[in-house]
Amino acid sequence: MKRLYKILITCLLLVGTSVAQAQEGLAIAPLFAGQYNHDKQAVVVLIKGDKLKEYHLSLFRSIAITDRPDDVALFEAAVRADSSKANNSETVKSGNNTIAGYYQLPPASPGGENRFILFRKLSPDDATLIYLEGHTQLDRLIKLFINKKQ
Repeated sequence: MKRLYKILITCLLLVGTSVAQAQEGLAIAPLFAGQYNHDKQAVVVLIKGDKLKEYHLSLFRSIAITDRPDDVALFEAAVRADSSKANNSETVKSGNNTIAGYYQLPPASPGGENRFILFRKLSPDDATLIYLEGHTQLDRLIKLFINKKQ
């Protein structure tokens, strides 16, 4: 039985390592390191595999936080840093306040998948951060997310 647990833990660590490498080199990477996994004011989602194929994606990660103004500021700062690397972007503003941003980043390695950051600030205390990877384009993702909300 102990051996089974050791094998299971090793497999989980290997999967965790490969997912963590997805955001390697990005300012948002530490936000997905697990600190929100057991936080009652956060909803953390990780989807990989067949469920994403129809969207031409291989990885979907998100963190939605509520009643956390300090964390919203952290999310915004990380997204702002990573958005400077974007080769395609769209920002939605209300006055001087950015309320949503959609960013397509170059692949982490030559010939790799595109990387995407989607950020939506519902209020100064509530926000959602999404990281995706896949062989799709930013405009297709924006249409997908807009259609899902309607």
